Amino acid sequence: MNISEKTKMQSKYLIMPIIWHLLYLLFSGKIDSKYRVYFDLIFYLGLTVYFIAIGFINFKDLWNEWKKGKEFWLSVFYTLIALIVAFGIGALTSKLFPNINDGMGVFKVINIPTLLAFTVTTIVLPPIAEEAFYRKGILNFDNNISLLITAIIGTLLYASEHSLKPLGFFIAIIWSVPLTISYIKTKNIYIPITAHFICNLAFNGMTVVIIAIKFSGI
Repeated sequence: MNISEKTKMQSKYLIMPIIWHLLYLLFSGKIDSKYRVYFDLIFYLGLTVYFIAIGFINFKDLWNEWKKGKEFWLSVFYTLIALIVAFGIGALTSKLFPNINDGMGVFKVINIPTLLAFTVTTIVLPPIAEEAFYRKGILNFDNNISLLITAIIGTLLYASEHSLKPLGFFIAIIWSVPLTISYIKTKNIYIPITAHFICNLAFNGMTVVIIAIKFSGI
C-alpha cells in the first residue's frame, strides 16, 4: 500500500469521528449543566465503541502490553511525569488569569447515577476515546511534514473538545503535548492510554471517593 492509499484509508476512518466531534461542539454549550455529564458520557462512549469496532483499540493487546514489563512501564512513567508537569503548568496558567472564564465544563454530580456517569466520563473512557481519536486516528507517519501537520490538527481538535474559550483552549493544548509526543516517540498508543488513565484516576478518583462518602452519609 503506497502513501496516498494509506492516507486515503485513514481519512475514510476519520469521517465518522470528526462528524461526531463537530456535533459535540455544536450541542455541548446548549446542554443544561444537570445533564452535561450524560452528554459527555455519550460522546466518549460513541468514540470508544467506534475505535474498538474498527480495531484501533483492543483490550487483549492492552493487557499484553501491560504484561511486557520494564520497557513498557518505563515509557508510561516518563509520559506520566510529563503529563503531571503539563497539568501543573495548566493550573498555574489558570491561576494567572483568575477572572477569565476558561470554558472548561463543570459537571453537576447530584445523585448516584450522575456519580457513576462522572466516574466513567472522567476516568475510564477519555483515555481510550481521546488517545484513539486525537492521537492514533489523526496522526499520520507517512513523512515528517504530514506528521507535524496531523499532530497539530490532533492537538487542536483535542483542545476544542475541552474548551472553545481561548484560555481553556490553550491549557488543553498544554495537556495534549506530552501525550502526543509519547505516541510519536513510541508509536504505541497503549502507552499514552495507560498514562492518561493513571493521571485521570489520580486527579478525579479522589473527587469520586469524596462525593461517594458524602452520599453515603459517613
